[in-house]
Amino acid sequence: MLVLQSGMILGHHAAAYNVLGVASSMFIHALFAGLGLSVLIMQSPELQGVIKGMGSAYILYLALKSLAGAYHLYQHNHALAAEESPSDTASPETFAQSFKKGFVSNMLNIQTSFIFLSIFPQYMNQQNSLIVQSFLLTGIFIGLLFAWYTLFIMLMASIRNRLLQPNIQISIKAATGLLLFFMGIRMLLR
Repeated sequence: MLVLQSGMILGHHAAAYNVLGVASSMFIHALFAGLGLSVLIMQSPELQGVIKGMGSAYILYLALKSLAGAYHLYQHNHALAAEESPSDTASPETFAQSFKKGFVSNMLNIQTSFIFLSIFPQYMNQQNSLIVQSFLLTGIFIGLLFAWYTLFIMLMASIRNRLLQPNIQISIKAATGLLLFFMGIRMLLR
């Protein structure tokens, strides 16, 4: 959802920085898995709850920010229509902010740890370094992630110009905000 919203509203560069943030956080998850910290997290319901709560709070924050952005854009469009004169709009998100959103949202995603604990061990052995194997598998995983998101971002870039009309942007922000809100609530209640 984050990459979709960034790509549609801010452009393909912002979406790519979201993906870079997600990919970078995968190496932290790989390190945690290789050091056995992910196992400790998964065996501690209290720690899982804290991480899940932080992840839910961050997703809810992004949802409310998106909904507020839709509301401000709606107000701005109505003010422009009433005044018939342009005014300053909010400055676009920086690439560092896009990267941070991708990184933080994936770091706080407890399901990413589940992937590293449930899938990766099937392809690892005790004869070699677990950290090296974990990073190798993470590299493969990130390669697949980049392949998928490259196609996704290219598709978004090809249709983005048609979707830049203010009413469509308001709808995208509002729909994304609502979806993120429901995802955050669902994550919190699970």
